Amino acid sequence: MSQIPVPENETARLQLLHELELVDSESEPLYDNITELVKEVLGVDAALITLIDEERQWFKAKVGMSETETPREHSFCTYVVTSGQTMVVEDARQDRRFQDNPYVIAENGVRAYAGAPITLFGEYHLGSLCVVATEPRSFSAREVRYLEILADWIATTITDRYELKNYRAERDILAQGPVCAVVWRLEPDVHLSYVAENAKRVLGYDDDYLLRPDINYESIVHPDERQELLDRMQRLIDGEASALEMDYRVIGQKNGQDVIRWVYHFARADLDKDGNVLRVRGYLLDDSKGKLLELQLRETNQNFELALTAGDLYTWSWNLQSNQLHTSQPWQLVLGYPGDTPERLDWRELVHAEDFELLKHNLRKYLNSGEERFEARFRIRHRDGHYVWVHSVGRLVDTDHDGRPLRMTGIHHDISEQVANEQFLQQQAEILELVSHIQHDFMLAKDFSDVCDEALPKLMRMTSTTVGFVGELPPGSSRYNLVLAHGLRIAADQKRTEGYQQLIRQGLEVEVSGDVIDNVLKKGQPQVCQQPISKLELHCQPPAFPELKNGLVLPLYFKRDVVGLMILGNSDERFKAHFLNLLRPMLDTLGTLMHMRRMDEERRAAVNELRRLATTDELTGVANRRVFWEAVEQRYDEFMRYDAPMSVAIIDLDHFKKVNDSFGHAAGDEVLRVFCARAKEQLRDIDLLGRLGGEEFAVLFPYTSRDDALKAMERVRKAVARASINFAGKELQITMSAGITEVRRSDDKLDLWLARADAALYQAKEKGRNQCVTG
Repeated sequence: MSQIPVPENETARLQLLHELELVDSESEPLYDNITELVKEVLGVDAALITLIDEERQWFKAKVGMSETETPREHSFCTYVVTSGQTMVVEDARQDRRFQDNPYVIAENGVRAYAGAPITLFGEYHLGSLCVVATEPRSFSAREVRYLEILADWIATTITDRYELKNYRAERDILAQGPVCAVVWRLEPDVHLSYVAENAKRVLGYDDDYLLRPDINYESIVHPDERQELLDRMQRLIDGEASALEMDYRVIGQKNGQDVIRWVYHFARADLDKDGNVLRVRGYLLDDSKGKLLELQLRETNQNFELALTAGDLYTWSWNLQSNQLHTSQPWQLVLGYPGDTPERLDWRELVHAEDFELLKHNLRKYLNSGEERFEARFRIRHRDGHYVWVHSVGRLVDTDHDGRPLRMTGIHHDISEQVANEQFLQQQAEILELVSHIQHDFMLAKDFSDVCDEALPKLMRMTSTTVGFVGELPPGSSRYNLVLAHGLRIAADQKRTEGYQQLIRQGLEVEVSGDVIDNVLKKGQPQVCQQPISKLELHCQPPAFPELKNGLVLPLYFKRDVVGLMILGNSDERFKAHFLNLLRPMLDTLGTLMHMRRMDEERRAAVNELRRLATTDELTGVANRRVFWEAVEQRYDEFMRYDAPMSVAIIDLDHFKKVNDSFGHAAGDEVLRVFCARAKEQLRDIDLLGRLGGEEFAVLFPYTSRDDALKAMERVRKAVARASINFAGKELQITMSAGITEVRRSDDKLDLWLARADAALYQAKEKGRNQCVTG
């Protein structure tokens, strides 16, 4: 036999069964008559009313059965109790649940069974009305229906007796106590139909007075609460509310004077089986003393809260078992929540993420160490999103019998202003230190982008922002839609940040536009944007900033001129009013360093230009005579030390005087420029081309033999000869002659080396020009 089933509500079911006091009770004619009727109508061997307790099946009534009880584990009815449904077994020997049941395998044992549940209050199946046959048989639908109707009759009888017994006991108790029981009928109109005898003591009115047809109960209720009571009673009658619970005043008379009693009123509707309201049952308690104490206590608490609030102190109470934190209404107002309709505040969701773990650590430390009080500083989120700084102290005030903590109470102190002052002083010191540091670094490295790479992350951390940008207006420009990027940080996208930093090193120009940009760059007005910034207000391309939900857009000054801007955006908190004053030293420093960078670039450009003018031929851009001879001397000395091959070529443009005489000096200048350009195209980077004067040039070939130098000069000669020069609509052809020689160990003087090159050039001219000769 398989293990017997057990209902899901077994504990509550057994509790009700014992409360009814039916098990082991005396027999009753009603129940005996029902079993006899069932046996006769269904033509079975036995009919039983069974009740199932923890271990047995007890028979409240029986016919055709000698036993008064059987073990529960052998009971067919326990399956009915578990399912709450009628069960029919036509042949128990064929049913796996009962094949080895001792009451089945016995001689003349149970063969057929039908049982209907006895159910109270729609969910508690106490037992069954069942029939048993010693031969297999079936049961018709009509027979099963008879069984179910009679089982419902038994359940209704048990329920009515139970409720009547409780009702009488309740009335007896209430009549002598401080609670007055009343009942309102609904038809033909709403009126009291029952008032307990103690009405005079509780309400100040006799029960006979309140039951009079010309007296409505609400007439004794204070006018300020009368309509609310009527409205709530109507909702109860209409089935819109399951219960009524409220305090109100009742007006009575004593010695010609009005007497006020506070009454606590609880009411619930009695329903029929279809859920319709039959009557309203109420319980009235004279709560005058308690209410007066409550009002006095409320006034005391309000005065206490007022005193605490004056010192920015607010009470809290925490139930550690349910993890419910209750705070005073003034504290809820501090956090932006309405005090008249307080919302449930979950402190775990409101504490700043960075403070949460430390707060839990301090709490555990307090609860485990037995210290005198708990203490912590943390941030808690205001309803509008910003954070309030709190200094909270508390103490454990309740524990269970094992010493486990149950409840804590304490006080919050709003220290936002104090923390803001501390942070401002700290941030001010950090700003001044950062200003000093970047000034020092700039003086050493002269790299403004390095300054921005160091300053931006610290400024973003200080302002709790995740986007940072520094841009410079081009010097002397009247345009305000283009800036040179010097720094860019996007905290959430390190890869993009590194990519843009590489572009900044190459000179990234950014187009900027929008009303916010105009106010900053054109008008020099700092912009504090607490709300999302649209592209019509601020747009940069490139880079594509993340969507800015807020931002600081600040001008960078040198003296009174705007030289650039800084953007700090996407803070989790509102920008504080003191940020502009806090950042002013940094803004002035960045503007000054930006101006110094410009001045330094202009100085270096001027130095480079002077150097270029001092070392190059102004007309052709090649090395001038002085620079060329200095290079020749260096290479000569190098050869004398290391024997590194060196060659030189002396060049003369053929018939250059005719060009000047025929076409003018402008044409001659153009010929010289074109010659130098074509010559440099054929020479290596290490080869030095110089102008010695007029149409005479020279080439120094480091680490080059005479033969290799000849090959190079032949390339130059051919390139010059095969291309004509267009000047003023006329085609000019030029050629060149060159003498080439390599320095030798026997050249104990530099002039000997150069004299051979001059002699080779003379031979080239003597041979007809447009050729290269070595010497």
